Amino acid sequence: MKKYMSLILALTIVFYFLIFYSQSYATQSREPQSSKLDNYPGYSQLINNLKQAHPNWNFTILYTGLDWSQVIKNETVALHGKNLVESNKGSDWICSTCGDTPYDGRWRCASEAAVSYYMDPRNSLNEDYVFQFENLSYNPDIQTRAGVETILAPCNYMQGTITYVDINGNTQTIGKTYIDVIMEAAAEYNVSPYHLASRIRQEIGTGNGSVIVSGTYNGYTGYYNYYNIGATGANQIASGLEYAKSKTWTDPEKAIKGGASFLASGYISTGQDTLYLQKFDVDDSDGSLYSYQYMQNVSASKTEGNSVKLAYETMGMLNGSINFVVPVYENMPQEACRIPGTNNIVTQNVQINGMQVRIREGKGTNYAEIATLNTGDKLLRIEIANNIENGYYWDKVVLPDGRKGYVARDYLQKIDDITTCNESVIATTGVYLRNGPGTNNTTTIMLLVQNQKLTRITHEEYDVDGYKWDRVKLSDGTQGYVATNYLQLASDNTGNAGENTGNEGEATNETIRVICPSGLWVRNDAGTDKSRLTYLDTGDTATRIAKNVSNVNGYIWDKIITNDGITGYIARGDSSGDYIEVVSTPNVNPPVDSKDKGDLDLNGIVDVVDMLYMQKQLIGSISLKDQAWINADMDNNGIVDVVDMLYMQQKLIST
Repeated sequence: MKKYMSLILALTIVFYFLIFYSQSYATQSREPQSSKLDNYPGYSQLINNLKQAHPNWNFTILYTGLDWSQVIKNETVALHGKNLVESNKGSDWICSTCGDTPYDGRWRCASEAAVSYYMDPRNSLNEDYVFQFENLSYNPDIQTRAGVETILAPCNYMQGTITYVDINGNTQTIGKTYIDVIMEAAAEYNVSPYHLASRIRQEIGTGNGSVIVSGTYNGYTGYYNYYNIGATGANQIASGLEYAKSKTWTDPEKAIKGGASFLASGYISTGQDTLYLQKFDVDDSDGSLYSYQYMQNVSASKTEGNSVKLAYETMGMLNGSINFVVPVYENMPQEACRIPGTNNIVTQNVQINGMQVRIREGKGTNYAEIATLNTGDKLLRIEIANNIENGYYWDKVVLPDGRKGYVARDYLQKIDDITTCNESVIATTGVYLRNGPGTNNTTTIMLLVQNQKLTRITHEEYDVDGYKWDRVKLSDGTQGYVATNYLQLASDNTGNAGENTGNEGEATNETIRVICPSGLWVRNDAGTDKSRLTYLDTGDTATRIAKNVSNVNGYIWDKIITNDGITGYIARGDSSGDYIEVVSTPNVNPPVDSKDKGDLDLNGIVDVVDMLYMQKQLIGSISLKDQAWINADMDNNGIVDVVDMLYMQQKLIST
């Protein structure tokens, strides 16, 4: 029966897959640097170091009021593909859910670790990357023609007097240089010319540029788009030029100035007035969050800011009066988020295949031995090496006593997960999920948030770095380790879980399932006039952490948290009926009182075909009757629901 386990898991994931949402946010403010910043770990020292080196630099602090873990969730699992990395990155850079799914060719969906690294402002409060926080308004005292020329020096297509192809295919000239046009656009729309130049360089590239600015692309002769505005989908060149056509950008001057106007009115004047805020929409001046982001490349603002810095440096103007806007978030980790490594991050059980196999301190036979193991000895593997070093692929493993070391992969064999329990638990606070036990020598997989529901599969398996560690699993199959004292049983309503403040209704901690035939929208706050974030289909589940939060617009509103850790609000029902139902948490051993329970095709055995019948019953594509329906009611409560499907999974796995 074990051969069916992967299919069973896949079917379970289908029924527990959720698309998740953002939460309401606190009032934001922009303030000069003060002692208030000391409440946010690491910021003051980094900014003071920069001010000491550059006394004329000015820093404004954007207090976003946003919880750090919720920000990361909204930039990742709320909409996969919002942030991208290049496909040649290691697995710890790439979203485990999307895997090798391509986004615009060579790009892949970024992992939470990658997004956390680039979003953490503390990683960029240094000489090289602070300019992604520069205010993008025009400052003629320090932003000069020569600086623009420096930024665009590698771009051959931006040199000299403008010559272009018109919509009739004829060659025309403008009595201006590209630098002239950029400086005019900066003054006209109050946009930094360095920002315009670096944005062109970022979007079009260096060398000879792209056909999107050649004026010769088939079907779009004589149209230009220097900022790639509107360039989306499978054919970004065509979509970008279609946008240019809609704006009648029929020569380079119109395209450059039209794009500058777009940046000014669409971003800079509505609060997104730094490269960072254009990449990560965490300023709510326009009444929304996360949705209006200029670029998908997760590193774009950092690299673009570096181009600006180099221009200032070349011109000898780094010590000018430059203004920066730096965001801070609530509940940030004490240390800045680390850059993902170069190995494949995993959490999996392996066993030794060989005699007298040495576990070493480092990747090579020249490192000291820390243990010697033999065939059948079991370990936890937390990293799979991508490169051969000293003749072997050296994988990182954890010994039963919690020590970590390296072993040549030739002597390892992957085995099924070793589990000692199967309990529904929740995180009692914001905490990191790690690929192995311990705060040292492990890698952060993602942030878990308070009340996030998990399945605990080992309990107090390791005692490392001052904590006992549990192994847990998310609904999408992701596994990792969490310190035991940050978890509690989902059925236990004591402690932090389920807490709420203010007018957040009645605290609860229960799984709910959508039964509204048309599904439900999840919103950032209670009310039909609030931002509509995404859609929960019939049968989708979530954890309700507060009910009766509000009664507005003719609906009763509840607060939920998804299995991926994002909170939002749904309409529980109206005067005509309920839109959700409570789903009980199943026991490990289902209360099956007959050998026929689970045999839905009535062939005398319970197998994966019965699981498929259960799936069809739940989505309404078939309707079981008589004995088949009775057999589907695994827990004997008179209904057939997702809980019965979980019971069937347990029965199949244990068979």
